[in-house]
Amino acid sequence: MDRARILKIVMDAVEATNGGRPAAKRVEVSPTAALFGAPSPLDSLGLVALLMEVEDVFAAEGRSIVLADERAVSQSKSPFRDVPALVDYLEHLINESPA
Repeated sequence: MDRARILKIVMDAVEATNGGRPAAKRVEVSPTAALFGAPSPLDSLGLVALLMEVEDVFAAEGRSIVLADERAVSQSKSPFRDVPALVDYLEHLINESPA
């Protein structure tokens, strides 16, 4: 799976997550958007909803990916801080596991 497809999955997940949120609490739909932390409107539950949406899309495509695990939360820089970091992390997970 190439980086452009991973980015599309993340952007679609952001849009889906935004669908149930008030306008003031929606995440910017952008390839550089902040996902968690001070610049993002997502709280921890919002982030979990977004990550579950991403995992569901990958599962529908036949890839089992777990995002919120010990490896992710133990990193010095969160792979969930923004879209580029999440895409990098997903790309890493996909490349280390068989298709």
